[in-house]
Amino acid sequence: MDGLIYERVNDAGVRQAVRRSRGFCERHAWDLIRHGAALGVAIMMRDVVRELLSTTRSAQFKRPSTWSVTRLHEAVDTKQPRAATAGLVAALGPQGPCPACKHEAEIDHALASSFVENLHGPEGLLEAYRRSDGFCLPHVRQVLARISDERAYDAILEVQLAHWSQLEAELSELVRKSDYRFADEEVGDEGTSWLRAIASLAGESFQQKWHRVQQRSSRPPKDE
Repeated sequence: MDGLIYERVNDAGVRQAVRRSRGFCERHAWDLIRHGAALGVAIMMRDVVRELLSTTRSAQFKRPSTWSVTRLHEAVDTKQPRAATAGLVAALGPQGPCPACKHEAEIDHALASSFVENLHGPEGLLEAYRRSDGFCLPHVRQVLARISDERAYDAILEVQLAHWSQLEAELSELVRKSDYRFADEEVGDEGTSWLRAIASLAGESFQQKWHRVQQRSSRPPKDE
């Protein structure tokens, strides 16, 4: 995101991708907020707003005829999108993927492939993987999708199952200590297991996310 904001704002291809995607997904849109980002973000968001203005101003309300099948369907199914505004609704929606999500997916693909290729060997990544907290569920799927070697398959599942078993045990301990009968027992590392479970299933460690939020909140908005 830093590279995008500080180095690639004037890249025509990037600007076009941002316009087509109607900005960024919610997660990456808020990730744009950082020190010194006001100008770069303003330039990109202005492009998007201009595109929305142009699209909306050229749109027309398409009134269906009184006895049309479309109007009959809309009367029966009130949740169905209205045909009169369907064209504008579609045009205002993303016409392409979030540029940051696309870049993220490309990096994930490359890293997952590299991980599998370098799993074994004298300087392989298997031991580091064992010492880590394991992959989050989305990355487990990505890595498994790139495995065609049974040895790598067995090694990765062995490590991942061990991590999940440990997490399950800590979650169970947290649930147990939440019972009033054991309320006097001190809560240890399992106290954060619910947060680590979220990170394990959804991705990104909560420590990293919290650290980033704290960093941003401590920086004065220089450009404002």
